Amino acid sequence: MRLSQASDFALRILMLLASKKEPITIEAMSERLGLVKSHVMKISAKLHRAGIVKSQRGRIGGVSLASKPLEITVGQVVRIIESDFAAVECMHDKQSTCSFMPRCKLQKQCMLQLKRF
Repeated sequence: MRLSQASDFALRILMLLASKKEPITIEAMSERLGLVKSHVMKISAKLHRAGIVKSQRGRIGGVSLASKPLEITVGQVVRIIESDFAAVECMHDKQSTCSFMPRCKLQKQCMLQLKRF
């Protein structure tokens, strides 16, 4: 499994937020991390919808963590950001063309590994 840049960016954003006591704006995060503002905005919105971060509008607004940093796991963040964890064809929702199905033991092992992650 290979993670996308979005997961990398999300983890960077969360590490930055964990180091701040006050909310930080999207623009400030973008500048501090050297990331494009639209990427930071999109990833922050996903993290907000998932309840990982909270946002506040206004003069003293910005984005901050919704919980303590140690309560957020890398696996949790990656599952929010990544859209496809299918390591093999049979893990997709659609019909598999694999000749080993339905007796394949790989599918079961892959699913167990993903649940641990």
